[in-house]
Amino acid sequence: MFNMKSLVSSVVAGLVLSTTLTAAQSQAPVKIKDVRQEVSLTQDVKVGTTVLKSGQYQVSSKGQDLTFRRLMQDPAYGGQWIPTRDKPVVVKCTVTTLVDKSRGTQLDTAADTAGVPVLKSITLDNTNIKFTIEQ
Repeated sequence: MFNMKSLVSSVVAGLVLSTTLTAAQSQAPVKIKDVRQEVSLTQDVKVGTTVLKSGQYQVSSKGQDLTFRRLMQDPAYGGQWIPTRDKPVVVKCTVTTLVDKSRGTQLDTAADTAGVPVLKSITLDNTNIKFTIEQ
């Protein structure tokens, strides 16, 4: 016959084990896909400690680093954008996975004490990743 005490003990042990495994899985770091996209800045924006002049930029991510490279129109091919020789700006970010993909690039800015817009976060078009820049 079944021993009721051992059956209850087995059920409790199974619940504790499954709860522990679920908690461990939810705390595992999520692998974020690296992204790269061209973004047009319509005004000067401070990113980290650097002010990016308005213009065309390639924004790319690698883990928690976000890189901004200034682009210029290729003189040989007018419709093409190529990186300038300017040093890229790399900033550390906190990465958040969103439920849905964004429709359009979204910049969250706030003015600093001098009135210069400071980039707080960016969500690139057609991604579900929000990059919050560490200040």
